[in-house]
Amino acid sequence: MRTVLISLGAALALAACGGEPETPVANEPAPETAEAPETAPPTPAIADTGGGRVGTMNLMCGGESFRVAFLDTHAAIVSEDGTQTIELPMLPAGATSEPGVAVYSNGMQQFAKSGGGDTPTVIRYAKARMAWQDCAIAQN
Repeated sequence: MRTVLISLGAALALAACGGEPETPVANEPAPETAEAPETAPPTPAIADTGGGRVGTMNLMCGGESFRVAFLDTHAAIVSEDGTQTIELPMLPAGATSEPGVAVYSNGMQQFAKSGGGDTPTVIRYAKARMAWQDCAIAQN
């Protein structure tokens, strides 16, 4: 009996307010808000020779972290905030070059990349005249 009286009282209160409670319609789109959701700043596109986007590798080399994309003609180092890219041209192979090792350098920084495909990729880094340091490739 109490349940009936409570339900009747609720119905009368709704009628006094001018109608039934609003129920959402399944096909009705959600209202748009004026604020855009917060997103991370976009990473600049690093185009390969075919015009596509090339992903970067996250590297840790001697206590320094880098985001680097290795391309056919150069290596592109992306800044931490993603707004700048430093290009290191690939050096031509010389008489004293190690076979199968690509070296990218701008005279101040250099990366050496070997392997890939069926063999493990090995990346080394040096700044100015310092000795080569092995880099750890972050696994995502």
